[in-house]
Amino acid sequence: AQEAVIRAALSNAGLEPDMITYVETHGTGTSLGDPIEVQALGTVLARNRQTPLLLGAVKTNIGHLEASAGIAGLIKATLAVRQGVVPPNLHLQERNPFIPWDKFPALTLPQTMTALSDVNGRFRAGVSSFGFSGTNVHMIVASPPAPETAPPASQRPLHLVTLSAKDT
Repeated sequence: AQEAVIRAALSNAGLEPDMITYVETHGTGTSLGDPIEVQALGTVLARNRQTPLLLGAVKTNIGHLEASAGIAGLIKATLAVRQGVVPPNLHLQERNPFIPWDKFPALTLPQTMTALSDVNGRFRAGVSSFGFSGTNVHMIVASPPAPETAPPASQRPLHLVTLSAKDT
């Protein structure tokens, strides 16, 4: 189901998997949930990938926030895209041994502030979140396109200011 949600998000956005350079994971921190999530991300976004796919989890920075964990992940991903950097996974001591990391060598867990790679001048990140009801969500956030440069406004040496009043 997670693979299908990620594929649908890519399709809806009109993007290819290698256009996503960072994913803010739900990051349950469990031996069951994390391997399922990372394998889905790896299968859809990291298979035959030539560039790193950074994985983050806000829970390693501030803990689990229960119902607000998803919005915290969205905020973190939005700020990462805006700034062009991903903060480190602060409290990560060791990678989950139940995840087949060797199967997806492009998956990277940043341990220091890490610059995002841009694709066609834009940063893009995926955000995965799961609800209590079993709802899986994957959304994509992106930096805005570069503004088109407008021709410079014409310069006028003099200006006429017209004022009018009913009485003094």
